[in-house]
Amino acid sequence: MSTKQQFNANPDECVVMHTNEMDWEDTEIGGVSQKLLERIIDPEKGRETVLLRFAAGTTLEAEELTERLDFFVLEGNYADGTGEYGPRTFVRHPAGTRHTPSSKGGCVLYAKRRNPIRDNDEHMVIDTNAVEWTSFPHRGADVVHFYRDPHGIETSRYGRIYPEKQIPEHDHAMGEETLIVDGHLMDEHDTYGPGSWFRFPIGVPHAPYTKKEDCTLLIRDGDLVW
Repeated sequence: MSTKQQFNANPDECVVMHTNEMDWEDTEIGGVSQKLLERIIDPEKGRETVLLRFAAGTTLEAEELTERLDFFVLEGNYADGTGEYGPRTFVRHPAGTRHTPSSKGGCVLYAKRRNPIRDNDEHMVIDTNAVEWTSFPHRGADVVHFYRDPHGIETSRYGRIYPEKQIPEHDHAMGEETLIVDGHLMDEHDTYGPGSWFRFPIGVPHAPYTKKEDCTLLIRDGDLVW
């Protein structure tokens, strides 16, 4: 990440990216285009969050990861030598993992590379189509928890908020970033449709709500503790 330009790198700023209104940009890698959401260059806290689109038939060279890589398959099917992953699957590869990214039919990933917070990250695969969801009644939602850091810094979950739900005003003590997968979420700041990504700094309050449809979304807390 150190040879690239920073982007949305101020942790004290609210950021909203309506990615469905953004063009795909070519990368230096043939068959792969991107929509960059943020890039922070730092030897300890560095990270890059991006939507990646693989054209059908794309296979990249093998790589040994120097950073932790988390990704969520939004569309299509993705393989990398460690497994084959379909839509709505979350995967974590720790630093040191060797992978060979490819997609036979094409795919779209929501991906985050991050310099590890600790050296004990574990490989994870969670297919949200095949696991039991947990009721989250005080938020009017069902959720799949991806991970919960025992030190209380990082958490992530995939949620489905019911229609006509008003979530009480709250803030996130560790900051928040969210990607809307399906449906719409509203709050006093904006309206977020499919593909919208927003990042709120630590302590920024909001009171989100839905209207006549479910809203599925990916939420991460803690990455803003830089």
